[in-house]
Amino acid sequence: MIGSPASLFALLLFVSSTAAAQGKDKPIASVGDEKISQSEFKLRYELVPQLSSDQRDVDSSKKDLLYSIIAEKLLAQEARILGFAEADYFKESINQIRDLNIRDALYKKVVAAKVQITQADIQKALNRHSQTLDVNIISAGDSTTIFRYYEKLQSGVPFDSIEKYSDVAEYDSNKGPIKITYGQMSDDFVEDTLYNLRPGSSSYPVRTEGGWFIFKLVGVQYRVPPNAKDPDYNKSILEVIRMRKSRILGLRYLDNFYKNKKAVIDSTLFWDLAKKISSILTEKKRKKDYGEEGYLYLSEGNIMEIENETGNSLLEEDLVHIEGKPIKVREYLYSLIVYPYLSKNPSLMSTAYSLAENLNRYIQYQFLTAEGMSEGLQELQDVKEDVNIWSDDYLAKMLKNTFRDSIHVSDQDVKDYYYEEKGREKVDILEILNSNADTITSLLKKINEGENFRELARNYTQRSWTRADSGEFGYFSVDSFGVIGKTAERLKIGEVYGPISTDSGYSIIKLVGRRLESKEREQVNIVEILTHSLDTVETIFRQLNEGKDFRGLAGRYTERTWTKKDSGEFGYFSVYSFGDIGRIASNLKMDQIYGPIVTDSGYSIIMLVGKKYDTTKTDQDFESHKNELKDDLIEKKFNEKFFEYIAGLAEKYKVSIDDDVLKNIKVINIPMFTYRYIGFGGRITALPYLGTWNDWVKYLNKKSGIIP
Repeated sequence: MIGSPASLFALLLFVSSTAAAQGKDKPIASVGDEKISQSEFKLRYELVPQLSSDQRDVDSSKKDLLYSIIAEKLLAQEARILGFAEADYFKESINQIRDLNIRDALYKKVVAAKVQITQADIQKALNRHSQTLDVNIISAGDSTTIFRYYEKLQSGVPFDSIEKYSDVAEYDSNKGPIKITYGQMSDDFVEDTLYNLRPGSSSYPVRTEGGWFIFKLVGVQYRVPPNAKDPDYNKSILEVIRMRKSRILGLRYLDNFYKNKKAVIDSTLFWDLAKKISSILTEKKRKKDYGEEGYLYLSEGNIMEIENETGNSLLEEDLVHIEGKPIKVREYLYSLIVYPYLSKNPSLMSTAYSLAENLNRYIQYQFLTAEGMSEGLQELQDVKEDVNIWSDDYLAKMLKNTFRDSIHVSDQDVKDYYYEEKGREKVDILEILNSNADTITSLLKKINEGENFRELARNYTQRSWTRADSGEFGYFSVDSFGVIGKTAERLKIGEVYGPISTDSGYSIIKLVGRRLESKEREQVNIVEILTHSLDTVETIFRQLNEGKDFRGLAGRYTERTWTKKDSGEFGYFSVYSFGDIGRIASNLKMDQIYGPIVTDSGYSIIMLVGKKYDTTKTDQDFESHKNELKDDLIEKKFNEKFFEYIAGLAEKYKVSIDDDVLKNIKVINIPMFTYRYIGFGGRITALPYLGTWNDWVKYLNKKSGIIP
């Protein structure tokens, strides 16, 4: 059975293509047979949040990201040679990415490319954009009730008296009229209805996805509309027009496309799958393992569990019989990673109902994919390049995962590690950063005359994040901040040096602290938001940009049960604990936020709230922390082995970097989380999450010449 095309099309219409076209731009780097283009680098920098050794320094951030991309491509090339591309996991996962791109390409061809926007369309939109409507609302959940209200209005009953009891919650939360602006209403018909009302008049009952409504236009606030021929008119208006015209064209296309399309679901296989999913969700409910808004969800681990339990013979059975290419059980299982299954009720009947909806939507997607393939859209350059980026990501992570099982440590190894002391020097400086050479010369003279360095830093430094602390950095590794860290390493306490020429201007520094710290005993404290849902990740990033408190968001959204009562706070732990979370936290500044980090439990967003160094050295302490120390040591050995392996691949595949191109490429240095919306429905992250894999450069042979 094929469902309503309208419901399919309404899912997601906007297409934000992020395929990293190689184009003719000069590559930033070469990695064996592959090139890293400026366009790919720029997209990966701006559309996926990145960790840098110093997120405030753009050059440092760019280098760290480039080294991580290089690592990904090295691992992917080696994984192909080792045969990882033949694994079912890889082939099924990439097929889903490929199909999604083909469907998106079809949408661009049959819908987006046919949208025509006239000057009259633009002028109409600009006229509406210049009006803010003040609207009162009567609402009801069914047609009988709303038409009863409408009859009362027609008989002379005041609008306000009906509004008060039509929806008490809505009325109480909107003491005055609701303000409506152009583009705010998702339904074209509703907006047309509102803008065609005269002040003081009411609408006929209108049905929307949210229920039934009657609108009353209370008043209109006007602004002078810009001229439609003005090239500087608001681009967002064009997007609203394009979206609405696309919706009309898309619905027409789907109405015609799905005629005579048929699909038959194998009921035995369907119910077998529904039972397995119901069983997993029931267990999750028992453990209170909920996602956002109380939904139960299937994680990738759950899907792999179903795959292993089902067995190869059944996985190759046809779950859906359709013309051309049937949908096998294995294929549909992997689709549940891309198109997540959510439910609030784990009972078998509820699961079967929700699963049928999910499968029906996937069948519709596959009909569209097949149409795109029949037109050869899989051969488009954009499609190939996007699939290649995702292929590299999957292969690199698959190869990385093989290292975990190869790490073994004994109790003696753990004890030796505990007593091991490997000092790491950190320094604290005061700095005056200023882009004006004359100002710097004047400041040096004032410092030599004995004026207070802190006062001068507070008044003249242009480094915004240190100004409030009179130019003080706080302790940082001498390997950080480039030439500033290296210079500070050579100074004596109280010594002043400058000017130092940096990309940000001229720097004068004064060394105010130096200490030796043991990296192995470094501990951090973080507040974390853990979620399985990319929707939640997007919500959190949006609310953080709006200035919401991180702890408050953690208390509301985190799914890690043992930290929820403390608003996501971990308490102090070794930087070698919790895998990438600990390693990344060790490189953050106080109150710095980073994420999402992909973990086995979901997506993690963290904020560093504390850092200290544990110098306790007693046998009793060792025994009480032995298991934690063992995990720390395994993680440490894993990182050493993994990054050393990547460094070896860099020499094997002949990596080269064009440092001038890297320095000159302009990027927006604002951490963002971005979705790519797919034509005809669905979405994925704009680009794959890239592991923080830049540490491999520390293991390079210094004579390799790879790093400029």
